[in-house]
Amino acid sequence: MSKHANLRLTAKLLPIIAPFIAKNDIRYYLNAINVRPHKDGGAVICATNGHALGAIHDRDAVCEHEVILRFDARMQQACAGGLKSAREVVMIGGRLAVVEGGGSEIYIQAGNPEVEATYPRYERVIPKESELQPGLVGMYGAPIIALCEKAAAAAAKTGGARLRGYSGLQFFTVNGDPNASAVVRLGAALDFVGVLMPMRGDSPVSPSPAWVAALPQADDLAGMTKAAAPAESAEVPA
Repeated sequence: MSKHANLRLTAKLLPIIAPFIAKNDIRYYLNAINVRPHKDGGAVICATNGHALGAIHDRDAVCEHEVILRFDARMQQACAGGLKSAREVVMIGGRLAVVEGGGSEIYIQAGNPEVEATYPRYERVIPKESELQPGLVGMYGAPIIALCEKAAAAAAKTGGARLRGYSGLQFFTVNGDPNASAVVRLGAALDFVGVLMPMRGDSPVSPSPAWVAALPQADDLAGMTKAAAPAESAEVPA
């Protein structure tokens, strides 16, 4: 009997983490999720592709031992649900499965889901709150920001009518340093935290392009607009 036989996760939280799972990475363990017991109960579900990390505290989880789990696309689809979703992720006969609250099976993933490896420690990556300053400073890859947007959209679906469509993101940067990591929080999932790594070695970008600096002053612009206005056409005599 597997030591993870009693594992139980809240299914609707998994799509929030899923965007951060690596895709076909040579570091095979990053193509999976990591689940670890939390000292205050429940478990922390984590995923990282090496450039961004997402972690969420599943307060209702049952997790006795740390485990790395392969989590395929159909599992992710089966986990999706709104606020009232009672679906859970469990182990059935050594396989990962999604079940309804009553126990009926929705989807069973083929093969052994367990991955034998050492997963990166999220506590080494998540910055101390005292180091964080509001705002996103520096340059970040568009795909990384897109991961955050997907996580926020998934979180909004779990929040019920009050949070439906609320995909707000709030960013913080370590000591305001453009070369340091940033943290993202989701307004619709307060137990989630994401950590983003900035792009390195790219040329700095000025706040405005050169043509903006050449724009006329507001007063001059008003005069130009007035001068450019078409003259009123004279009435044609009958």
